[in-house]
Amino acid sequence: MINSDFALAVHSILLLAKSETRLTSTHLSKLMRLHPVRIRKVLSRMKNEGYIDSKEGINGGFFISCDIAKVTLHDIYVLTQEDLLKPKCHDCCASCKIGTNIERVLDEILGGADDRFQEYLGKYTLKAVMEKM
Repeated sequence: MINSDFALAVHSILLLAKSETRLTSTHLSKLMRLHPVRIRKVLSRMKNEGYIDSKEGINGGFFISCDIAKVTLHDIYVLTQEDLLKPKCHDCCASCKIGTNIERVLDEILGGADDRFQEYLGKYTLKAVMEKM
């Protein structure tokens, strides 16, 4: 299952893209009903990638710094997810042929599924997502 950072990142960047002013993490947290620290964690990752920027001080806050027509859901997925479909297998007896191979086999199968999923997400820009709202 995709973790909530993905939806939080998409939500945040679309709010920033729509806003005519800078938005603080406190303001965003009120809109999303989340703790500001949680918001800042995701905003920090997006800032490091150049999707958003910020200004400190009076009238400070976060603002969009990318073209949402060029950023895809795949880009946000890669930023927020890690080993989503990586199998978590238990240790088992070395003499068990299935147990010693299950993680490798599932990793291969699920890795292919993740590749196709990421390819699918690459078809949707943030602008296209915004237009569906």
